[in-house]
Amino acid sequence: MGNTLSARPIGAPRIARRALSFLALIVTVGGLVACGDNSNLLSPANSENTTRSFSVFALSGSPSALPAAYKFTSETLERPQVLSNGAVNFDVAFDITAENRVAILPVRVVVPLPPAGAPVVGLQRSDAAFSALERAPTRGYVNDTTLVVTAGQTVLVQLQGAGCFLGDPYYAKLVVDSIVVPERRLVVRSLVNRNCGYRALTEGLPKN
Repeated sequence: MGNTLSARPIGAPRIARRALSFLALIVTVGGLVACGDNSNLLSPANSENTTRSFSVFALSGSPSALPAAYKFTSETLERPQVLSNGAVNFDVAFDITAENRVAILPVRVVVPLPPAGAPVVGLQRSDAAFSALERAPTRGYVNDTTLVVTAGQTVLVQLQGAGCFLGDPYYAKLVVDSIVVPERRLVVRSLVNRNCGYRALTEGLPKN
């Protein structure tokens, strides 16, 4: 009877400590996933980031045979159209405003009732120079709305629903280096990270 107080199962404190440690680990990992990049959960990158420079023409006032749009996932210039299979062939189109500024038009602005597969395009300005911008943010994008910028202003792009298996977005950046008004032509630089969910906007194979 004098040993009644020692009848508690041996090892219970150890089990409790292990449970608390495990719970703390779960909370820590959860916090890292929520606040960090979660890069370890992404598939290995297999597409290198490359800066490309190209000329594209204004959607209005240019011959219909000339490209006036860009598809980031294939990095190709296009004239906007709905294809025979019901898909669209571009992500953003370009135009020149009456004030000689650049209007960037997401696909859902140009095609108000887009066919299945048209991505949600988020745009936002950046104060950083194109070459200095190394990483895309996850917030601050305005979806499917025309963005008007001046030459030299860096633009961040987020593409949702553009083909990533788990629904991760693609990220990109672009800048209009010059506006050739008499030709209705824009000279653009762009870098697209074509690895699902990766946000690095520097050249080479991205790590995150």
